[in-house]
Amino acid sequence: MTRRWLLGAACAAIAIAVLATRPVRTPGPPARDFEAYWSAGVTRNAGADPYGRAIWNAERRVPDVDAARDELLPFVGPPASLLAWGVAARWSYDAATRAWWALLAISLLGLVAAVAAGAGARLELTAFVGGVVLAIAFAPISSDLALGQIALPAFAGACALVVLADRSLPAAAACACVAFTQPNAALGLLSQLGRNRATLALFAGLLATYALGVLAAGWAWPRAYARLLAAHGAAERFDAIQFSPASIAYGFVANPIEARAVGVAFAAIAVGAAVAIALRFRERFARFAAFSALAPFVAGFVHEHDLVVTFAAALWCALRTRGIARTVALAGTLLVCVDWLGLAQRPSGIAQSLLLATAAFAAFVALGQPVELLRAVPVGIAMAAVFAVAAFLAVGHPIPIWPDALASFHAGANASPAAVWFAEQRASGLLAAVPAWSLLRSLSLLGCALLAAAIYRHSACCRTA
Repeated sequence: MTRRWLLGAACAAIAIAVLATRPVRTPGPPARDFEAYWSAGVTRNAGADPYGRAIWNAERRVPDVDAARDELLPFVGPPASLLAWGVAARWSYDAATRAWWALLAISLLGLVAAVAAGAGARLELTAFVGGVVLAIAFAPISSDLALGQIALPAFAGACALVVLADRSLPAAAACACVAFTQPNAALGLLSQLGRNRATLALFAGLLATYALGVLAAGWAWPRAYARLLAAHGAAERFDAIQFSPASIAYGFVANPIEARAVGVAFAAIAVGAAVAIALRFRERFARFAAFSALAPFVAGFVHEHDLVVTFAAALWCALRTRGIARTVALAGTLLVCVDWLGLAQRPSGIAQSLLLATAAFAAFVALGQPVELLRAVPVGIAMAAVFAVAAFLAVGHPIPIWPDALASFHAGANASPAAVWFAEQRASGLLAAVPAWSLLRSLSLLGCALLAAAIYRHSACCRTA
C-alpha cells in the first residue's frame, strides 16, 4: 500500500510538472540534437561531407532554424550511424522526428527492463512502473527525450548487452553495435572484459561497427574520426555545458594547464575506484553500473544528457541496496536527477525541476522496503535545502543558451566545423569562467561519485554478511 501511494504521488508530480509548470519554450526546432543527425543524413545522401560545413545547407532548411545567421550544429557521430541517418533523411524532418521520438520511448522502456533484469528483480508491474517513473523523472533521460539524443538508445543497448551476453550472442553483438553509436555510453562495458561471451559480443560488435563505417566512409575512417573527435573535444573542452572535471575546474578560474591537470587527476581516481570495485564485486551488472557511473570522470566530453549512464546505478541501487548504502544511493540519485545547470539556463523551469525531483524521490523510495522510508526522509529534507540554495544561485547567475545568444553571428568562410562551433560558443558567452556555473555542475558529478560509492558499500556489506 505504501508503494502504491508513493508511486501515485510520483505520477501526480510528473503530471503537474508536464502539464502545469512547463518552462518558457526556447526558439528553434524540436529535438535539437536530432537536427544534426537528420541533416547529416541529408548531406550524405546529397554526396557531400556530413562532417564538414556542408551540413549547414541542410540544417538551415530545418523548420524554425534561423537561417539569417550561422548556427551550425556539427555532426560527430560514428560513420556507421550515417547509414541509419541516411534512411531517416528520406522523410521530412517532422515525420522523422516523430518516428525517432517513438524509438526513444521504446528505448526508455527497454532500458528499465534491462536494468531490472540485471539487478535480478522480478519483472512485477509495480517494480517496472516504479522504474519507468524514475526514468521519466531523471533529468538526463528527459534531456535525451527533449533533444532527440542518441545517448538513450545507446546506453539501453549497453545495458542489454550485459544482460543478454549469456543468453544470445548475436543479440548481444547487435546491442554492442547500438552502444557504439555513442562511445561515451559504452565505456561501462569495459567492466565486462574477461567475461568470455560478453567479450566476444563486444569484439563482434566492434567488427560490425567498423564494417558499417567502411561502407559509409571508407577503410581509413577510424583515423579520420579520431582527428574529428579531437578537434571538437578541444573546441568544447572548457565550455560551460561540459560536465567534465577539467571544464568545471576552468570555471572555478583555474588556468587551462591547471584545469587539464585536475581532469587527469580525477580520471586517475575514477580508474582506481573502478579497479577496486571490479576486484571486490563479482556481480556482472553491478560492476557495469558502477563503471558507468564513474564514466563521466573519464570521458572528458560530457553533457547533461550524457549522464544517462548513471541511470543503471540509480535503478540498481533502488532495487537492491539497504541501510547506509541505500541512503548514499538516494542522495546520489537525487543529485544526478536534477538538471542543475538547467536551473540557470531556464529559470522558468525551476518549479518543474522541483516536481520531477520529488517524483524521483518517491519512485526510488517506493522501490525499496517500507522500513527504509524513515532513512529517506532526512535525505529528502537535505536535498530540498540544496535545491533551494542552487535555485537561488542559478537565478542570480543565468547562463546563455545556444543558439539564442548568437545574435547575428557569422563564421569565417574557411573555418572548419570545429572552429565554427568554438566561435559560436564564444559568441554565446558559454566560454566564460563563472564559479557559480561550475558549482552547479559539480553537484551532478558528486551524484555520480555517490552512486559508485553506494555500489561499493553494498558489496562490502555483502562480503561481511
